[in-house]
Amino acid sequence: MKTIKVMAMVLLTSAITFIACQKDQDTVQNNLETETVARPWNMLTYKEMIERLEYYDETRRPVLEQALGYEDTRLNYYSIETIENYIKYVKQLSKEKGIEVTGINFVSGAYPKDANYGTPGYQHIMFMPTTNIDGKQICFDPVQSTDKKIVTVKEMLASFGYNWVYGSKEDYENRNIVEKKVLNNFKKREEISDIKSGGANLGTFCPPYNVID
Repeated sequence: MKTIKVMAMVLLTSAITFIACQKDQDTVQNNLETETVARPWNMLTYKEMIERLEYYDETRRPVLEQALGYEDTRLNYYSIETIENYIKYVKQLSKEKGIEVTGINFVSGAYPKDANYGTPGYQHIMFMPTTNIDGKQICFDPVQSTDKKIVTVKEMLASFGYNWVYGSKEDYENRNIVEKKVLNNFKKREEISDIKSGGANLGTFCPPYNVID
């Protein structure tokens, strides 16, 4: 008789626990379903989209096709998980070093035609996180930065001999002036060991079609 009472108590406790857990799950699910987000300020209407697409078709596509001999990449696809993971990783690294991430720049690049990686000859975009430096949104490297110094993308590219001119209006206006140390690093780039950056791009591009980078 005592055994039966114990079993009954165990079953009753299990049932109560199951119901409580189920209610918690229902609450979470309901919260997810009822959560609303206001329409972002930068959303477009279809007429606004078409206006931009047509102007690109008229002014960019013919020029690029004539120069390249084919239509260059128009779409850059990244899964939601890829984008979310990148943002989380960048924010995590930056938080550890006391750096505020203010945004992400999407920067145009292109694979060399003789490249044995990516989509040779085609354009792609790269992610570069930004932070506020002297009131300007500057691309920085969360991998190479420390808690004592923010390392900018301009600095890192210069160490490999590339003159990055898109950090500020002043840089762009003086884009034809290249520092001597940048030129020297360019000459010895092949001798410099490669290192990890805070940038990213691996995705799927089209055209061309059926190519995964």
